[in-house]
Amino acid sequence: MSFPASGESLELFLSRARMMSAGAVPVYLALLLFLTKEEGWQWSFLAFCLLPPAAALAGFVGKRDIRPGLAVTALVLAIAPLPLIGGLEALF
Repeated sequence: MSFPASGESLELFLSRARMMSAGAVPVYLALLLFLTKEEGWQWSFLAFCLLPPAAALAGFVGKRDIRPGLAVTALVLAIAPLPLIGGLEALF
């Protein structure tokens, strides 16, 4: 049984943040290949090639060093490419 103030909930959060940020990398690479093949635009390279690996690295470091702030940053970086690409698409 885990209690809200126990270390188990922090461990669970850090593990989920690490796995979600690492799992985003292959998904975004597949989306990158699809968008460049079908749409032919190059804006996705910056968002899909740089942000997901940085998020995965932040997730692993946040888990290893037990840094919840870095784990939250990893989750934000893992989610950030979708609104970024949507905003770029709306501008152009």
